[in-house]
Amino acid sequence: MKKILLYCGGLALVAVVLYLAVSGSEEKKPESAPPPKKDLVSQLPNLKLLGLDGSVNYSREFTGKNVVVLYHPDCDHCQREAKEIRTQIKAFEDYDVWFVASDSFENISQFATDYDLVNHSNVHFARAEVEEIINNFGSIPTPSLYIYSEELQLVKAIEGETKIEEIIKYL
Repeated sequence: MKKILLYCGGLALVAVVLYLAVSGSEEKKPESAPPPKKDLVSQLPNLKLLGLDGSVNYSREFTGKNVVVLYHPDCDHCQREAKEIRTQIKAFEDYDVWFVASDSFENISQFATDYDLVNHSNVHFARAEVEEIINNFGSIPTPSLYIYSEELQLVKAIEGETKIEEIIKYL
């Protein structure tokens, strides 16, 4: 009986060692990671933007110089950035400024009104799907601001709340 128990115990030990050896050598697949940051993308991505007026715009169809501000209406940093942009709105007169959020149209519209940015012909508010933003820009802090040339080439990517003087340097 002792021989049988030793034999079974030995087989069990060999089985465990083989299992560990085989499972340890398998390639582990990485967990699904967020897309890489796209701050090195040199061209304006093609975002589908739904305007507050019901219009549909595609960012690759923009003309002229553009600034894209990705924000959340209830974000304190975004609210302060909007106030700063409003105080220096003349510095942006050669640009179309697109405030883009994934929030409701009601919240986007309220933000535009609260920060007195609705009566400027070069300032636009639009909604984009979260997936569109992540697929094109990756995981980013809010606000994030992207300045593009007339050729839709990235001039400067600014992530996080930034002093307005720092932003204006790149306009």
